[in-house]
Amino acid sequence: MTTLYWFALVVGAGLLLFSLMGDTDGGDGTDPGVDGGDSHLHGLEILSLRTATYFLFAFGATGVLSRLAGSGALATAILALAVGSLSGGLSAVVFRWLHRTGSGDMAADDTFIGRIGRVTLPLSMTGTGKIEIERGGREIELLARPFDREPVDPGGWTTVVIVEVEGGLALVSPYSEMLGASDDAPRLPTTSEE
Repeated sequence: MTTLYWFALVVGAGLLLFSLMGDTDGGDGTDPGVDGGDSHLHGLEILSLRTATYFLFAFGATGVLSRLAGSGALATAILALAVGSLSGGLSAVVFRWLHRTGSGDMAADDTFIGRIGRVTLPLSMTGTGKIEIERGGREIELLARPFDREPVDPGGWTTVVIVEVEGGLALVSPYSEMLGASDDAPRLPTTSEE
């Protein structure tokens, strides 16, 4: 039975690590498609890969630790099943609540409009650059290109204001232009200083 606990612990830990490292699309990385939204499959969330991941990790960790502590086989099995089931069930309930309330969702693109950003990769008329803004106590980097397609050299812009966002690409204008001054003029505090 100890081999089963070790196996569950290793597989569960691996899946948890994979979900944490593989979370590049804003999802949780382990859900096989049961969304818990308008779907009629709410009860099947308990069968999701996410729930299995939490169950395996908790079941395996509890079993291994109980056996190392010298617990009997039956007591260890009951405790491991209880903790694993509780962990898996709790994860299903919490993630369903997060999905239903929208907690943890990325803010919509239009919330970036009007923000002041610092250019981190120079902009050009033919390609995109990068800007950095501060929001919610953290720095966010966005791809950006000039809002106006007039023959202006954006390569010297250091501070910009986001005018529009199209599919995650910030369309920007120089911040000093918004003030009616040159790019060398003193600047108002950026969002990180507000």
